[in-house]
Amino acid sequence: MKKHVNFHFWPYCKFKCKYCFLKFEYVKRPLSKKDCMSILLALWEFGAEKINFVGGEPTLCPFLGELIAYAKNLGFTTSIVSNGTVITPSFLRKYGKNIDWIGLSLDSGNEETQKALGRGNGNYVQKTINKSLMIKKSGIKLKINTVITRLNVNEDMSAVINKIAPDRWKVFQMLIIKGQNDNEAKNLTISSSEFKNFTKRYADFNPIAENNDAMVDSYIMIDPLGRFFQNSGGTYSYSMPILQVGVFNAFDQITFNHDKFIKRGGIYSF
Repeated sequence: MKKHVNFHFWPYCKFKCKYCFLKFEYVKRPLSKKDCMSILLALWEFGAEKINFVGGEPTLCPFLGELIAYAKNLGFTTSIVSNGTVITPSFLRKYGKNIDWIGLSLDSGNEETQKALGRGNGNYVQKTINKSLMIKKSGIKLKINTVITRLNVNEDMSAVINKIAPDRWKVFQMLIIKGQNDNEAKNLTISSSEFKNFTKRYADFNPIAENNDAMVDSYIMIDPLGRFFQNSGGTYSYSMPILQVGVFNAFDQITFNHDKFIKRGGIYSF
């Protein structure tokens, strides 16, 4: 069984995206660098092949570069999903050789739409374009992640996606999770048919489309307290901490549908 893990090790983020379904407000103190490395080693011994460093905003973590280098040395394919906060030339020069993929979040080609969604102050789109070109120039594979909501479902994003020309474009139907975004994002929901129509319009771009059903139980995720968690039934359930009960025991405490993982395009060329 292929095991690709989203490691949400850093809970903090400077943006307040209205649709955010991972707020981690319960985290008083995130994992230490030592604990993160212990979990990475346990995951490697568990048979995980790819590690995706996510948050929050992972680039705000002062030891992210060390974790990436450690993971790459273990043998992982490494990835970051970021809003680009600390994706700078100096960061890429120092750590780029250990990074296989960087995913940037971009939900619109319109600055006002991005601002209305809670991300950026009117210059986020241009910054993302600039960082995308910088990432590609450094030789790192680029992914763009786009969440489809009421504010962008009818938007023409062709120009901005053409300009960025990512190696992979993922589009997600906005997912409601109880206790996370069910109040702030309830007016941003779209239907499955609206999402399907959006993806049809962009067939020439070959987007990797994930509707709400595809996202449920198809990810292996770890929270900032070192627990596996899953989004079954519109809410989150959690395992015991990996460092307390071991990675195999903790994994047995959550659900994971490998067939759905494969079907949603979870395995792709590195």
